[in-house]
Amino acid sequence: MSATVAPPRAEPASSPIAAFDVLLGRPVSMRAMALLRVLVGPVVLLHLRPILDAARHGRIYRDAFYEPYAAWYPELPRGIYVAMLWIAVVAALAMTIGLLTRVATVTVFVIVTYNVFLSTTNLHNNRAYLMIVLAALAVAPCGRELSIDAWSRRVRGRPPLPTSSPGWPLWLLRFEAATVYAASGLSKLLDPDWFSGTVTWHRVVLVRDRVDASLLPSWAVDVLADRSFHTVAAKLIIATELFIAAGLWSRRTRFAAVWVAICFHVAIELSAEVQVFSFLAIAALAIWAVPSTRDRVLVLDVDAVAQRRLGAVVRNLDWLARFRIEWRPGGPVTVVDRDGTVVEGGWAVCRVLSRLPLTAWFALPVGLLPRARDRVMPVGGAA
Repeated sequence: MSATVAPPRAEPASSPIAAFDVLLGRPVSMRAMALLRVLVGPVVLLHLRPILDAARHGRIYRDAFYEPYAAWYPELPRGIYVAMLWIAVVAALAMTIGLLTRVATVTVFVIVTYNVFLSTTNLHNNRAYLMIVLAALAVAPCGRELSIDAWSRRVRGRPPLPTSSPGWPLWLLRFEAATVYAASGLSKLLDPDWFSGTVTWHRVVLVRDRVDASLLPSWAVDVLADRSFHTVAAKLIIATELFIAAGLWSRRTRFAAVWVAICFHVAIELSAEVQVFSFLAIAALAIWAVPSTRDRVLVLDVDAVAQRRLGAVVRNLDWLARFRIEWRPGGPVTVVDRDGTVVEGGWAVCRVLSRLPLTAWFALPVGLLPRARDRVMPVGGAA
């Protein structure tokens, strides 16, 4: 008597596992990943610069103390190792301009990762984050836009490749980006020395001579050296990191979280040595844009010089492809949002600028104003 094998039971369509599977496989725009690829190339060059500077002076990682992760981990001869670093430089440039994008991105990921794991002394949080971002870019089809590869296909008359693909690399990278802030904030929250301000105050004490010699006014130096200031500042830093970690997930708080994150990383870069982390973290904020393109309409007056200039700004700076421009004779600047909301005049200009990566830093605070920002505030027509 033969035994019968029951077929595997399918998950109900409404189960959490099925919903999660649909989320990972749902096609979304990879435009944000393409922009991130462009921005990460220079970050990789900054990461490699001190390593190459040392190599030019005859020093590589094993000329100082180093501790391999494993005895079997392969180590290259000196000349080949240095040549490999220069290959990474060329690949990073190719990755940025989008030339042989997939090959260049995978090459950068492999070389950067190999170099980091040559010694336990190489692995810092900022380098681990760089490897994770490069891994996500290596598996995502991020070369189909903002690239020489895409331009070459158009020139040769070949049909463009799809710009949407399963969104799992984007979702996983979002999870990692939020985890960076959450882990940092929680670790500080649970550390008594951090929570009490001892850590930040001690850091200032160690570099007090540099603080005194800086361009800061004397009152600012006195504040930084005051122990009680750090008692409050440490808690503010912890609250900031936790707010960014949670706020990025909700569309209601995302703009505020992005703006706070930019301010936070600028402050870190000015006050501490974090290698490439600040630049990488700011670049990675691009992934929090809604993964769809041309779903907002910007209506401009074809006869108004000022509005034509705004159109030129949008065409050149709309790297995330948020707007579709339409022209009409007469009327104020008008934005039709993806939910059908219509905004006109000055508020429409602010909304446009708050969605362009290069101007969002200045315009986002206006976008955080109450719902009054949706009222009509006309600006002059022809100029």
